[in-house]
Amino acid sequence: MNIVTIDCPHCGAAVERKKDEYFGVCPYCGCEVCFDEAKAEAEVEDLRKKVNDLDRKITTDKQYKKQLEKWKKGRNRLYIVSCLLSTAGFTFAMLSKEVDDASITIGMSLLILAVLLILIGAPLHCLQSPAFFEGNEDFSGSKTSRFSLLGKVVGIGFLLLCGSAFCSAIICAIFSS
Repeated sequence: MNIVTIDCPHCGAAVERKKDEYFGVCPYCGCEVCFDEAKAEAEVEDLRKKVNDLDRKITTDKQYKKQLEKWKKGRNRLYIVSCLLSTAGFTFAMLSKEVDDASITIGMSLLILAVLLILIGAPLHCLQSPAFFEGNEDFSGSKTSRFSLLGKVVGIGFLLLCGSAFCSAIICAIFSS
C-alpha cells in the first residue's frame, strides 16, 4: 500500500500519505495530520493478509497429506495383492509333482499376473498421485517427477515380488523335505 488517504480532522478534506511518511498537511486548510492510525491500519491489513495466506497454506497442506495417505494405502494394497499372487504362484509351481501338472500352469499364471499387476497397475496408480495435482510440492520443497515416482513404485514392487518368491522357495523347501 503506497498511498493512504485519510480525512482532515479540521475540514474533512482528503489528505494523502505517501509511503513511509508519518505526517501530512491538508491541501485546503493547512492542518498538520498524523498518520499513525493510518499506518497501524495498513500494518493490520497486511498482517491479516499474511494470516489468511498461512491459513490457506495450512488447509492445503492438510488436504494434501490426507490425499497422500489415501494414495499410499492404495499403493500398499497393490503391493500386498501382487506379493500374495507371487507367493501363491511360486508355491503352486514348486509343489507340483509332475511337469505336466495343472498346478504348474496355475502357478505360472499367478506369477505372470503378479508381474503384470506391478507393470500395469503401478503406473496407473502413479498417475493418481496427489503430487501431480494442482502443482503440489512434497514437504521437502522439491518437485517429484513422474518418472522418479514410477521408478520407485515399480522398483519396490519388484523387490517385494522377489522377496515373496524367495520366502515361498524357503517354505516349499521346508515342507517338501
